[in-house]
Amino acid sequence: MKTVSEQELLACCKEGDIDAFEQLIEAYQGKILNYCYRMLGNRSDAEDAAQEVFVKVFRFIKSFSGQSSFSTWLYKVASNVCLDFLRKSKRPDHATVSLNQVNSEGEEFSLSLEDNTYAPYQNVQMTEAQRALAAALDKLSPEHKKVIVLRDIEGLSYEEIARILGTAEGTVKSRINRGRQTLQKLLEKDRELFLI
Repeated sequence: MKTVSEQELLACCKEGDIDAFEQLIEAYQGKILNYCYRMLGNRSDAEDAAQEVFVKVFRFIKSFSGQSSFSTWLYKVASNVCLDFLRKSKRPDHATVSLNQVNSEGEEFSLSLEDNTYAPYQNVQMTEAQRALAAALDKLSPEHKKVIVLRDIEGLSYEEIARILGTAEGTVKSRINRGRQTLQKLLEKDRELFLI
């Protein structure tokens, strides 16, 4: 069976081939869901946002010029959709964000941590650290949260983030730096939780 390249799938998608679109999206589904989850803080909103991302991508795939990579364009769409969700919700009480990962099938799984079965204090401390970090991330401005999630959680390069956000690489580095400083200040009162 011949492996079809992303460029070939894109060409077929632009011709209206739904099977090609499904194949193309399958590779990114988990990553986009995970990104939406990190940005929005709850599973239900993340699933709704991810679905909206793929609907928009399907509707506008013909306008994708290829000047950037498909993944960059996809993250840009996801970023805009998440910002729209955040603007619409503006809820005073956000549920705490779990720092669990979401795999490509959309199933949650825990981060791999050292087995501390016989150290209940450490287990409680780790859970509290995760809650503190999630709450601090939730307090960042959307601009800072977005770059922190893209860089430190999704592992994208500065260049990729700059393309996604349509801004200069220096601006991305500056936002990441400010976001990390803000995060550090927000976590200062919980510093001992991170000294395991």
